[in-house]
Amino acid sequence: MLDVEELRERTRDMDALALLRFLITEAFPRKTVATCSLRGRSVVLLKMISLIDPATPIVFCHAPNLYPDSLEYRTKLVSQLGLRDIRGPAEDEGKPLPDDCSHGEGLWAVKADDHTRVYDFVDLNRSLADFDCWISGVYHGPYTETPKPRVIEEGRLIRINPLASWTQDQVRSFMKEHGLSYHPRSILPPREPAKEESRGVPHHHY
Repeated sequence: MLDVEELRERTRDMDALALLRFLITEAFPRKTVATCSLRGRSVVLLKMISLIDPATPIVFCHAPNLYPDSLEYRTKLVSQLGLRDIRGPAEDEGKPLPDDCSHGEGLWAVKADDHTRVYDFVDLNRSLADFDCWISGVYHGPYTETPKPRVIEEGRLIRINPLASWTQDQVRSFMKEHGLSYHPRSILPPREPAKEESRGVPHHHY
């Protein structure tokens, strides 16, 4: 198996699609898993994976109690892309393996009692236990001008952020080019944030 430095060097000049193809078909065949949500960058990632191998395992990460339109959107998206291995996080993700660290994805959720925003963390230790390469694509944070590296070592896993440097305009162009629709809640008129420090935080949760 490639170590992280060798993997960085070999993939340095690859675009996102070429990077994913190399990971899924050459470097980590049948040992690659992706985590996604229903946001734009995740949809781009799902489309790319469908072009390479639609049987790649996908773990959908989301807040509890999805809206009905979220379930409908996900069903439509999975069917449109022909994805064949859709999973959710395990009911009991448990502790990390003895030779590993804890893994998970962060996302924004809404509290049922007062509808305030909270940042949640979805544990994925059991969901990722059978894999060597983790394509991390939940993307619940805002776009940033200083993206994190695409390839990092996290415990025993190689964690990949394939769209680390993508801008919102790139995502919009890709979505339009491939006939992909956004989640219906993502195109509602944005609400004014309640506090100044919450500006830049996504206002719609699904």
